[in-house]
Amino acid sequence: MKLHTLTRLALTVALIAGVQSAFAQSKNKAPKRVNVEQDVDSLGGNEALMQMAQSLDPQNRARIVQRRAVERNMRFEFGVSYGGIMGGDPYVRTQNLGASVDFHLNPRWSIGARYFDHRNGLTPEGQRVFDEAREAQRINAYSSNPDIDYPLSSAMAVLNWYPVYGKTSFLENSVTQFDMYLLAGGGQMQLSSGSSALYTAGVGVGIWASQHFTIRGEVRYQNYKDYLPTNGATRNIHAGVASVGMGFLL
Repeated sequence: MKLHTLTRLALTVALIAGVQSAFAQSKNKAPKRVNVEQDVDSLGGNEALMQMAQSLDPQNRARIVQRRAVERNMRFEFGVSYGGIMGGDPYVRTQNLGASVDFHLNPRWSIGARYFDHRNGLTPEGQRVFDEAREAQRINAYSSNPDIDYPLSSAMAVLNWYPVYGKTSFLENSVTQFDMYLLAGGGQMQLSSGSSALYTAGVGVGIWASQHFTIRGEVRYQNYKDYLPTNGATRNIHAGVASVGMGFLL
């Protein structure tokens, strides 16, 4: 009888020890708790959250985008660009080749300078008007040509602000950093009739493909005044400029 009681007591102690051991192991294996709201706001900077996301869908690749891959503190960027002017004189089509230099104070701000060499041609409407003017001059030599004043070159200083930052993956081979930015500036427009003050504002996207290679796209509004020699009047020109370019970070 006594032996039977001791056996039951030993089995009870062993059962309690086994339950405690299993509970301790399950507690140690429990996933690390994370602050989801904070980690989502940090663009995936928490390793534990990334591991949880990958375990839910192992076929999906998740990468951390919180840290900037390309350093832009106190760096120069030199670039070239190609673009066109939309609006302005309805008789003239203008394209431009540009050169730029930007000094990045930090990832949020940069100051820079732009120079554009403009190439001009007649729009279909402009060609029609000039053809009619030539026909009129055959009849009357005193007939005048249509008034046009076209841009030759422009130079400006700009301030850039980069409020939106992100990263993207091309073909799942590499992660590329980009910024969307706002710009504003002013300078001088050189026209066939003389020069005029120039003001500009716009938006752009900068893609930092590597530590040294960059790609930019910009859409800007610009305003200046041109001169019509026949009647001696000035016009307020409102135009848009779209350009793409590439650059080199030092």
